[in-house]
Amino acid sequence: MTLHLAPERPGDAAEGTWIQTTPGKGWFAILRLYSPEQPFFDKTWRPSEVEPAN
Repeated sequence: MTLHLAPERPGDAAEGTWIQTTPGKGWFAILRLYSPEQPFFDKTWRPSEVEPAN
């Protein structure tokens, strides 16, 4: 899934995949996991990096 972070909704962004940002202000991502499995606890699983969608 592609999540769009932008001041204005991109024309190709599906409903519910855009988060409005404020120009000139920074942001950071927070990942919340519900019922993580063992690979999370033994650190063999890691989320991928945030990548620009261009």
